Amino acid sequence: MLKSAVLWRKRFGIDELLGVDLGLPELEKVVFYRGTDREGHPVYYNVWRIQLLERSIWEQLDFSPSGICSMVQITDLKYSPPMLGKDHGVTHQALALLQDNYLEFVAKKVFINVPWWYLATNKVMSLFLTQRTKSKIIFYSPDRSAETLFRYVAPEQVPVRFGGLYKEDDTEFSASNAVTELTVKPSSKETVEVPATEGSTVVWPCGSSAC
Repeated sequence: MLKSAVLWRKRFGIDELLGVDLGLPELEKVVFYRGTDREGHPVYYNVWRIQLLERSIWEQLDFSPSGICSMVQITDLKYSPPMLGKDHGVTHQALALLQDNYLEFVAKKVFINVPWWYLATNKVMSLFLTQRTKSKIIFYSPDRSAETLFRYVAPEQVPVRFGGLYKEDDTEFSASNAVTELTVKPSSKETVEVPATEGSTVVWPCGSSAC
């Protein structure tokens, strides 16, 4: 497998791809890496992009004996159109490419906002995947996407558009400001302390119907 991956990299000039300017700055808004998961793996949000995957490997991973040398990939399928016959072949090739050449760099691959037709398609695609690859892939429907992400990535590390709390250029909070999760059982009460400076305005969003 390693020999095949090295030959593939040489044949397609993967090392040279790192310095290539694709001239598509808008892609940075839909394909990017942001923060880490709860085990320290860099989190990579993508729509199949080898160049960013290569950059993530070189810039985000740590190959020292005690370092984190794999990442979590999150693919948002919210706006994915239904697959036609020819698309199945392309998707199969993409999955095979990742399985054969990048498997050990991926700790988990999480698909969110998965439409029903994709789940049906995946049953066919899974026939071509190894058991090791299938064990790393997780699919979740739109109504469970944010809940799923929080199992693997802390809310302060997840971008707002995916239901998290991370905002670009946020002057008030950073990813180092951890989110405190508190479960209040029925007929009980808990105390939550929120530090605030005198004279400031505090906005307290509450999801409970009792608020």
